[in-house]
Amino acid sequence: MSSGARSRRWAIVGLTISFGAVWGARVPAGQAGYAGSPYGGAPAALPGTVQAANYDVGGEGVAYGDTTPGNTGGAYRSDDVDIQASSEGGYNVGWTAPGEWLNYTVNVTNAGSYTAQLRVASPSGAAMHIGFNGPSSVWSTVSVPATGGWQNWTTVNVPVTLGAGTQQITILFDTYGTNFESVTVAEGSGSGGSGSTVSVATWNIEINDGSESHARAVMDNLLAIGPQPQIIVIQEAYSSWFNTYIDELQRMTGQTWQGVFATHCQAGQWNGSWCSSSWDQGVGVFTTFNITDSSSTFFPFPDCWTSARAGLRAAISVNGTTLQVFTTHLQTGGCSDDAAARDSSMAVLKAWAAGYSAPQLVAGDFNADPDQIDATSGMAPNFVDSWSVVGSGPGDTGLDPSNPTMKLDYWFFDMSGRAQPQSSQVIPWTGWTSDHLPLQATFVIK
Repeated sequence: MSSGARSRRWAIVGLTISFGAVWGARVPAGQAGYAGSPYGGAPAALPGTVQAANYDVGGEGVAYGDTTPGNTGGAYRSDDVDIQASSEGGYNVGWTAPGEWLNYTVNVTNAGSYTAQLRVASPSGAAMHIGFNGPSSVWSTVSVPATGGWQNWTTVNVPVTLGAGTQQITILFDTYGTNFESVTVAEGSGSGGSGSTVSVATWNIEINDGSESHARAVMDNLLAIGPQPQIIVIQEAYSSWFNTYIDELQRMTGQTWQGVFATHCQAGQWNGSWCSSSWDQGVGVFTTFNITDSSSTFFPFPDCWTSARAGLRAAISVNGTTLQVFTTHLQTGGCSDDAAARDSSMAVLKAWAAGYSAPQLVAGDFNADPDQIDATSGMAPNFVDSWSVVGSGPGDTGLDPSNPTMKLDYWFFDMSGRAQPQSSQVIPWTGWTSDHLPLQATFVIK
């Protein structure tokens, strides 16, 4: 696996697993004729703990997939999986790289509600998947938070529902930077646990380039963010490239992505009640989770480019919790009173969002600094700017990506307490793909 695991501190991250979903692992577990066998000769009993180093016997392509030869850590086993001694005793798998995976044959004694726990560490955050095949049929994304060191541990309890019988757990690493020590499955739903950690990103991708290559490059840049986003929000996007955005996300990750899109109303085309002619430019939401509902609205306050700006909502099932994600791109250009148009738009957005369930996130290019956007005439008090809670520095995202001087892009969370910001970062210069920089954030969704 990849180079990098040294002296470490650990954390446990949990995930809320949506059991019963059909999962499409790119690894052998669950396929007919699986040739692996359990380490030690018998399937690990669940409820119980499965140690990371006790992956199945069967070798490369069957029990595990590893990108480098030999055991870099030199401990415990003599194949190609990289193992070292853990500071907590026993062993952990380290030096993980994107696309590497491990299979574990387990036996669930009784069908029912359980709590799954992943024991992991990551200095800067990472992404991975966990799957249960057979009677459970699960494939779920896991955002690993930055724990500050290779052996910093934390515990998150996750409610799951498992089918009884022999099956495989698959652990797939989506990015570099994860150390993995164990997965524990305990009785009880753990409904009072600490929720699902979700990585999100928003980006004004700049409409000046309408080519397919630009549409694909945008998605490639977003997927390169660590931890890899599970929810992506874009502005200045083309509705005509909607399927291309999804295709590139799926092509690069091997995962199923869903999306929704809304276009702005062209200048002079808002008749007071509806839009007579929409524009190709708009806003989109894309996710690896299931979108259960969506809607859009207009903020009918004109600027140089539009007679009404679009607002978009996606109801996303984050491992069983419905998360409402809203996005927009507010007025700019200087042809009229843009500040007043933004304030009016935000008032409509807050009233619109109030009609939907919590938790809620709002993201987008708001085209103004926090002194307007974070004020009570803006998004407060209904929503809080996550950068003000977990960000560091000015948070500037535009308009020169090599030297940004304005904070224009935001991730907000509602006041329900069920969407809790953990981290946020402006992604460094991505070349001239856009005149904005992407803004990534991590939330715990309850």
